Amino acid sequence: YGDVFQFAIRTGLRRSEICGLQWDAVDLVEGRLRVIRTVHSINGIGLVVGEPKTKKSRRTIGLSAETVNLLHSVKGGQLDMGLPTSGAGYVFTRPSGLPLVPQVVTKHFTGFVRQHNLPKMNFHGLRHAYASLCLVAGIDSKYVSESLGHSTISTTLDLYSHIIPSMQQHAADAVANL
Repeated sequence: YGDVFQFAIRTGLRRSEICGLQWDAVDLVEGRLRVIRTVHSINGIGLVVGEPKTKKSRRTIGLSAETVNLLHSVKGGQLDMGLPTSGAGYVFTRPSGLPLVPQVVTKHFTGFVRQHNLPKMNFHGLRHAYASLCLVAGIDSKYVSESLGHSTISTTLDLYSHIIPSMQQHAADAVANL
């Protein structure tokens, strides 16, 4: 699950979006992906493939070179295992090629955090870490909002307003340096 954890913090995708990501939505040449489907586990039914939760959640995001390399590595591993690496093949799978079960991803992440004595955090915390890192790095809040699939920029700013004070000194210094 290490690849899943790295991917989550590098993209800010929701757990259901990561589990639902298929190769037909990934462009490794252009370095981007489209968030167009999700996978949820519903008690008594099993895994259900659906659409992202809102219109804004259906989005295209850019991928860093490191993330593209990570996906190439995932694809290579799947080729070695004889799994589909195009079309409807899932990017992150169980050994059988079936999509990951969202609750199992969370369970493994919780175990990883405990095993390494990390501060208490749930899997969704990787999404928050992505957003916080983007804002601290000075990435425009409008872009951060769009990359997270938030319906409005105010949602992003409300959730991450604690980051803004640390950005004030950076902004003051940047203007002074100009």
